[in-house]
Amino acid sequence: MKKISTILFIFLLFNIAITASADQPRLLKQGFYTTKDLNLSPDSLHTIQNTSQNEYVSVVLFDSNEIVQEFVRLEPQSGKYALPPIQSGYEIIIIGNGEVTIS
Repeated sequence: MKKISTILFIFLLFNIAITASADQPRLLKQGFYTTKDLNLSPDSLHTIQNTSQNEYVSVVLFDSNEIVQEFVRLEPQSGKYALPPIQSGYEIIIIGNGEVTIS
């Protein structure tokens, strides 16, 4: 009984640590990302923001059928921009020399 409760306790701690890290903003540079790469929650609302000082960044969001769902060009040090709900299988392309934060 003691082993079972210890294993359960460790399992719960591990799940809490994963959940806490999944909610933190991610810094992204130019590249191609999937929802699996970014560990984004499906059907959740996410925001994206350009944190670069001088660089413009374009963001393209594709669905699982490779149809563009959103295209936005973010100014340097932009405010947060709300993305549409992201489903499993979506892909995000970041274009430009800047950095964006997605949360």
